[in-house]
Amino acid sequence: MNISELGERKIIEIVHEIIEKKLNFKPDYDDSVFIRLPSSDYLVLHTDVLNESTDFIKEMGFYNFGWKAVISNLSDIACKGAKPLGILFSFSLPKSLDLKDFEEMIKGICDACKEEDVIYLGGDTSSSNELSIAGFAFGIAKRIIKRKGAKIGDLIGVTGKFGLNSVAYEILFKKAKSDEYIKNLSFANLFKPKGRIKEALMISPYLNCCMDISDGLAISLNQLCELNNVGARIFNIPIHEKVNEFCEINNLDPLELSLYKGGEEYEILFCFNKSYLEDIKNLLTSLGCEFNVIGEITKNKEVIYNDGKRNFVIESKGWEHFKRWG
Repeated sequence: MNISELGERKIIEIVHEIIEKKLNFKPDYDDSVFIRLPSSDYLVLHTDVLNESTDFIKEMGFYNFGWKAVISNLSDIACKGAKPLGILFSFSLPKSLDLKDFEEMIKGICDACKEEDVIYLGGDTSSSNELSIAGFAFGIAKRIIKRKGAKIGDLIGVTGKFGLNSVAYEILFKKAKSDEYIKNLSFANLFKPKGRIKEALMISPYLNCCMDISDGLAISLNQLCELNNVGARIFNIPIHEKVNEFCEINNLDPLELSLYKGGEEYEILFCFNKSYLEDIKNLLTSLGCEFNVIGEITKNKEVIYNDGKRNFVIESKGWEHFKRWG
């Protein structure tokens, strides 16, 4: 058996099993790790890697490749309730890489760090057959918000609207029909993600659990419920208005497209007590951030979509490394 038959999550489980057996330590299945400091604060650490063959699309350009590498690392730090402080990058560089492309990538890294008020501290370089950017970010938190912590009756919230990245993938890989405006809008959303660093930090005191959406909305919802041993009733998926227009032209279902064919939105998915609804709404609105309640946590272990018109199980399908689209 090779790793392509397993998928990313199974591989992580195998790593955890070996660590527990060899080192007598059980890792937490979360997107970042943390250490309690003598000051009683928490040091939060995260690493994420982007590879040319799986993460780079020529239309995105090297500047956006660097930008995205920063956001992918900082997003997971902020979702733990930590203020990102610094980031390092190790580069594996092919000899054929053009100097101008490399410089553009570094500029993208620097601009994203400046945007999020994070220090780029350096890293390491080595030669390779393929371009690879491995990031290592860290931050400080007073309180840790895990992916575990959801309670029965909690509301489920998300930032942003969905579907634009799915549209970009359809245009790029399936040559779907689109006008220039929708094409450019979807490409910008995919190639230069905003991230929700400030938003995650601002609402963190009110959250029971939190994670970012990097593997697609359907997978993220199922992961959250599986980790918390709960289910969810989803009644509202906020879909960008231009996605509906695109789907009409291409005879696609905007709901299924947004659920299963997205990924790397870097929006945040979180659960909270309904008594905090107005606080969270007011804080996110003050940042100009779209916010929607999409459902609630239930005892039922399934993730059910039911808006009064459609009723179906949201399957754990989407992007997974080694398996690709599942």
